[in-house]
Amino acid sequence: MLHVWFRGQQRPLAVWHLDERRWHLVDHWQQLFDIYGIHGAPNITLYFPSQHLLHVESSLTSAQIKQLGIGGQQYLFEELFLGSVEKLSVRQFGGEPTQLYAVDKNDIEAWQQSAALVGLNITAMLPDFLLLPIPEASSDAPELTAMTLYQDSVTTLSRQSDAQGLAVNFLPLLLSRLPSQTVIELLPAIDTDDGMASTQMQANTIALIKQQGFLVNLLPIYPEPVLIPERHALNFFAKKSQAVLSPYLKTAVMVALAAWVLQFATNGIELLRYQDAAAKTQSATAAQYQAWFPNEPLNPKGLLQTQLTPKLRQNSSDANAPVAVLSQVSPLIKQSSLTAQTLVLAPDALMLTLIAPDRSSLDGFISHLTTQGLSANLEQVNNTEQNQVLGHVRIIIVPSSADNLQVAPSRPALS
Repeated sequence: MLHVWFRGQQRPLAVWHLDERRWHLVDHWQQLFDIYGIHGAPNITLYFPSQHLLHVESSLTSAQIKQLGIGGQQYLFEELFLGSVEKLSVRQFGGEPTQLYAVDKNDIEAWQQSAALVGLNITAMLPDFLLLPIPEASSDAPELTAMTLYQDSVTTLSRQSDAQGLAVNFLPLLLSRLPSQTVIELLPAIDTDDGMASTQMQANTIALIKQQGFLVNLLPIYPEPVLIPERHALNFFAKKSQAVLSPYLKTAVMVALAAWVLQFATNGIELLRYQDAAAKTQSATAAQYQAWFPNEPLNPKGLLQTQLTPKLRQNSSDANAPVAVLSQVSPLIKQSSLTAQTLVLAPDALMLTLIAPDRSSLDGFISHLTTQGLSANLEQVNNTEQNQVLGHVRIIIVPSSADNLQVAPSRPALS
């Protein structure tokens, strides 16, 4: 695996040589592939400029940070990022207080495409402040605070602890914010090809540090790569297949899926109930039809209305026979000076309760009905408190066809 230090656009790339424990410069990506890709496309670990890194120190615990989810962690950088925070890739590093770092996903994609265009494959992507060694306070002077500093013609980096580091835009401003009891460990620049320019830059930096009243310790080692970059907490490279849904989207998908399953189950139950009701209705209809018409079975494939209509039309005249008789009886009641108290209409008979002044009026009414061809019986006669007679008359109707009525033999009246 190649360790490549990308210090900025239009700047030489640095490649780590483990045998020499130093960095070698190449002009661009194509030259990098031409030199190191002779045995196939090598996997590389890219150290990108820490200037692209956003940093937030949070008082929340690691468990609380995890509960925020990806969306909640992104919104912690809302005041630091001008674009949409949803475009940030966030990583958590260190213990309490928790250090959160974020990088724009567009920058990550741009670096990946630059390597892919020449046939290189990035497997890890870390900020370049991790190249600096972790500062360690001297056991002889525990009151002193250590900070690692690196500076060359392209970049300036500092590292305050294992989980804290940054790109330095203006070194005097950084020095003005450090505690007075600070030892600065200065690393040599990797682009020593500049000769006098690099030496003069280092001398100026040492003079500035001493002018601010800090101790300077020159380290004889260059910035070195991370031992296992793929497993580092600040590895911002992620394969597309490793992308996962946010907790909020997972919850929404699960709720929608549960609602769909519930609706599907409800529709299934309603369909079963409908089919059961339809079968029972069809069975009851067939049984009723058989009771009405025992000599003719119901055809299940035909329409019920089509099979019933001729039979209903055939019996319509018989159903109208009581109404026709009533139309004959009503004028006779008025002519006989009788008062109808109750009327019971049945398919085969009319039952009337009449109030008359005397028995002879009821007998005359019966005679008029007989003259009209109706079969009428005076079944019972009672006296009322008003010195009137209450008579119960039964007119029997036996239809023989659609237009004629057959009158049953009359029975003698009861007195």
